[in-house]
Amino acid sequence: MENVDDIDELRGAHFRLSVRIIGCNHLRSADMGLFQGSSDPYVVCGLLGRPLAEFRTETVMKSLDPVFDHLGVIECCKPTDSLVFTVWDYDQIGADDLLGELKIDFEDLFPSGIDDILDLTVHVPLKAGKAPATITLQVDCEPIEYPETFSRCFVEVCGATGLRAADWSISGGGKSDPYCIVKIPGKQQSKWNTRCKFKELNPTWSEEDELHDFEEGDTIEFQVFDWDKNSADDLLGSFTMPSSDFYPHGWEGEVPLGKGKLMVKVECVVPVVQDTIIDPGEHVGPNDREPSPFKLRSLDSGLEHRVSAYTRIGRSKKMLESPVDLVLDHPGIGDVSRLHAIIKCWRGHDPTFWSARIYDTSGPSGHGAGPGGGHTGGGTTVDGEPADSELGTVLQHGSVIRFGVREMWTFEKAGMHLRSEGAEVACNQAAANSVEDPCLFRTLRIPSQAVDSALQRCPTWISLVMVVLECRNEPDEPPCVDCIEVQDEVGRAVDKFEAYTLEAQEQFDVQKLLRGVVIGGTVRLRLSSDPKLLAPILLYLEQSEANSAEVYKRRQMALG
Repeated sequence: MENVDDIDELRGAHFRLSVRIIGCNHLRSADMGLFQGSSDPYVVCGLLGRPLAEFRTETVMKSLDPVFDHLGVIECCKPTDSLVFTVWDYDQIGADDLLGELKIDFEDLFPSGIDDILDLTVHVPLKAGKAPATITLQVDCEPIEYPETFSRCFVEVCGATGLRAADWSISGGGKSDPYCIVKIPGKQQSKWNTRCKFKELNPTWSEEDELHDFEEGDTIEFQVFDWDKNSADDLLGSFTMPSSDFYPHGWEGEVPLGKGKLMVKVECVVPVVQDTIIDPGEHVGPNDREPSPFKLRSLDSGLEHRVSAYTRIGRSKKMLESPVDLVLDHPGIGDVSRLHAIIKCWRGHDPTFWSARIYDTSGPSGHGAGPGGGHTGGGTTVDGEPADSELGTVLQHGSVIRFGVREMWTFEKAGMHLRSEGAEVACNQAAANSVEDPCLFRTLRIPSQAVDSALQRCPTWISLVMVVLECRNEPDEPPCVDCIEVQDEVGRAVDKFEAYTLEAQEQFDVQKLLRGVVIGGTVRLRLSSDPKLLAPILLYLEQSEANSAEVYKRRQMALG
């Protein structure tokens, strides 16, 4: 099978088959004639053991080389199915005669399809010199796409025992032609059925398929029918399994059908949701050099160093930028890495509140590395505990930081400007009031998995804004937003991102933002009326609408 390493990759997959039966050649003559025999052929196409998925061509009278040019569609084929063609001779009186048959396994259909002349299997010896009977076919195999769901549910119908005999027999000991339907009540897309087992009261199916569109809380309904060619199928028994019986750990065993029992196996595939711990200082980078209300003070020399929003500490004058970064280049001190640690500071949801964290960057290797990491060991510690290199360690006023082995510093508060603390608080509060104009903000508290799923599928900044506005019943609001803030379940800020141009929004990695989006959390948009952003966005929306209209027009023309 091309491009498929393992049939398990196609588990739960369904395919639509477009089958064109062009014609047959060199068929045998089933009807006697005065001078030469002939036949009245037609072709039946279907899936092996699935009489509900059959179609037939018209009958071509008195021809051994009939041309049908008949197009039929089999709506649902599974990777375990086989496509079967049977060629018959029509008789007005008596049973039709079998002229030949052909079986094609799925692995010969997918993915390339078939466009060929194939030999038919016949059960009557060929006359000497007669060419073998053939059928000319074109088969296309198209995968059926289903929407993704959080969890998946696979059901295997193993078999049944003690079914009721629905078909009467003149010799007694009646039988049935049972098949099983599996579905989620109210979800037609989930429905599938097993093959039909003819003349059986204890059928074995061993057939598995996926219940598409499955969600937690759905029940499963099993129905066993007796297939009848010329009348409605008879119900032999049914059973409904509640979600609590099989979700999420699955279920295996027998279920009652009234008369008889059904053996089934249910498997639920539920993704393991791992809590993603987000670095709260991830948004602070090397370009953030604004002053912060903190400073470092050396316990040895009393030297003070003002801390900026992004401050690097080490001993490399080439790598660091003095005086913003702290260069530890004292005589006789060689136990600190070239780049030893980074301190990040940022304003909180309340602009008067600042957070600070320190990240160890020295690493465990290097010339003369010791047990604590860094050159000659030591690493970075805060109050005696190693600093976290990925999430950082919280710094508070009075924290004692050790760089390497001997560099000891304290982390302290410092005034940001040469003015009173009261004036600073007043200015910050005024800035907060100007920013927090309620007319500029749109908030959405994520109420359900459906809304969360819609947000998680957004590929761009603008698409995420449009989904939020739609969920707020404001689809006509232009998606002109220059700031998106993500809050947790209790309203604390998790992330905040700004993009003031359309180009910046198109290049923005929306996955960084979506990592903090959870059910019960809040997405907060800040609207912008800046014409330098609004005009390009409106033009972008017009172009998108024109492109969609063009695609729709082309599809309409293709469909005739």
